[in-house]
Amino acid sequence: MIKTDFVISGALEVNCYLIYDSITRRAVVIDPGQDGEAVMNKINSLDIKPELLINTHGHFDHIISDDIIREKYRIPLAIHKIDSGMLGDPFENASTMIGLQTKIKPAEVLFDKEEEKQTSFCKYSILYTPGHTRGSICILIDDFLFSGDTLFCGSIGRTDLTGGGNDIEMTESLKKLKNLDKKIAVYPGHGPASTIARELSNNPFLR
Repeated sequence: MIKTDFVISGALEVNCYLIYDSITRRAVVIDPGQDGEAVMNKINSLDIKPELLINTHGHFDHIISDDIIREKYRIPLAIHKIDSGMLGDPFENASTMIGLQTKIKPAEVLFDKEEEKQTSFCKYSILYTPGHTRGSICILIDDFLFSGDTLFCGSIGRTDLTGGGNDIEMTESLKKLKNLDKKIAVYPGHGPASTIARELSNNPFLR
């Protein structure tokens, strides 16, 4: 059975998600955020074995602990190829906004299109959802949508930050999410979880 847990990581309270198989304990980590120590403590407490790290996009608050996590567990990092350059560019990943110079090593896996991928324990679908950044993605695993900073509970991600935010692209991406099954749970990059049904009813950006 696939389970999910999370850690609220760093001052900007990024939701780092841990998706794992309850039998094999193999896991995928999404957006470790700024507090790598807290993420590793959660991994240890769950007794899980990460095999892949995924970034939903390239802003600093989601990626700062990438190198720490992948070096600790010797796992590859995956990101959409359009956002891959943000990893090593402090201006593009917006870390210069708070006086940091965040530079992450290049990703080993680059997503290129909407596709279905496979880990040792689950299939997952990459949904290309630009708008917050040029290379933003959502990740669909079973009935769980990890929406990054595209869709929040009651709101959406900003389109005025570095990384290529774009209102028109965000609108098109939200149309894509509106067509998903209403029962799907939404796990955003910040804030509380929701469902597609709840967002269709309550989120003004999805009406």
